[in-house]
Amino acid sequence: MQIFIVVSLFSLVANPLVWTTKTPLPQVLAGSGCAAFNDSIYIIGGRDQTSRYTTNYVYDPATDIWSSKAEMSVARAHIGGAVVNSKIYVIGGWVGSSASDVVEEYDPATDMWTTKTPMPTPRYAYAMAVVTNKIYVMGGMDMNGNIFNTVEEYDPGTDSWTAKTPMPTARMGPACAVIRDTIYVFGGSTSIGGGATTINQCYDPGTDIWTSRSNMQNSRYCLGGFAFGDEAYAVGGYDYYNYHTTVEVYKPTLNTWVFAQSMQYARQSIAVGLKYDYVYVIGGWNNGPLNYNEEGWVAPGIQEHLVDNPMRINIGPNPFSGTTKINITLNTIKSGQYCDIEIYNVSGRLVRAISTPISGCKTVVEWDSKDNNGHALPNGAYLLVITSQGFKQTKKLLLVR
Repeated sequence: MQIFIVVSLFSLVANPLVWTTKTPLPQVLAGSGCAAFNDSIYIIGGRDQTSRYTTNYVYDPATDIWSSKAEMSVARAHIGGAVVNSKIYVIGGWVGSSASDVVEEYDPATDMWTTKTPMPTPRYAYAMAVVTNKIYVMGGMDMNGNIFNTVEEYDPGTDSWTAKTPMPTARMGPACAVIRDTIYVFGGSTSIGGGATTINQCYDPGTDIWTSRSNMQNSRYCLGGFAFGDEAYAVGGYDYYNYHTTVEVYKPTLNTWVFAQSMQYARQSIAVGLKYDYVYVIGGWNNGPLNYNEEGWVAPGIQEHLVDNPMRINIGPNPFSGTTKINITLNTIKSGQYCDIEIYNVSGRLVRAISTPISGCKTVVEWDSKDNNGHALPNGAYLLVITSQGFKQTKKLLLVR
């Protein structure tokens, strides 16, 4: 039997984000390159108020410890980092009085850097993405005040560059995310000293075609971007008036942006790295360089799909005023199994987690409308996510005291 579950109230809610402060970067840095490789996060180069750096810091999320590795040959900032075939590539950047075209390849296995073929268009504050082992550098600016719509493809296998179709809108400081081999480029600035934008355009490397998509809700440039679960995340940034803590999530299937849980620290020019379902937002700028290191856990998605699901859920009472019973019926039982219950509020934040052993075909769990700290939750709608034996269902709860 197939069951199709629709939770309309929450269909436009982003995956919950849970933020934690971790050990700071050893040095205040803005505009660093970032690359996630072999369970580590590499933070390369960057700037403070006066200087650019060749630094190469490595963060181990498992131990929450930083270490230093061999440094680049050219000090630069507002760069990207990309991983292809177990090598890290750092391209272009701001070197002080000019924009750079330098391409350096770092081998984590040997802790050595190698200089590669220069980028045809010297620039910094660009968006950079990897699709099928090729690196795409999009937009950016130089020290002459030029803002680019230039797109150039670098092939590490042949150490060669190819010009591609330009972006429809020239931008500096955009972010990007790759979803199913399509590159989404969002935000940025269209002019020096102003022009922060909400623009979102996507690029298909296979056809070399750009398409306009739904714009973000907040204008922001020098923001961070990453992809998780076929959705694009826009993190932080600056709109020439405010530094942002906000996080927006783009849902391509709906062509819609929604807000997720905000970061703790407002900043632009951040380094963003993703490992598994954890994102790390490191360094940045807010009236000066920063060394913040925030870890965001991207909690499981709440949208359901059409599945053969032997799990049945009944809740009563619902609406409820204090305590409600969650009745879980399973057609198949495996010994030693648990049922995990997660409850989210309408902003997508996890407020309560319950894990209970399965004692038979039917399991009953009571929820007292309190959070994980024992505090009573306010009136309103909540989403119940129940997972057991590889199956998942969601239900809507309404608390009315």
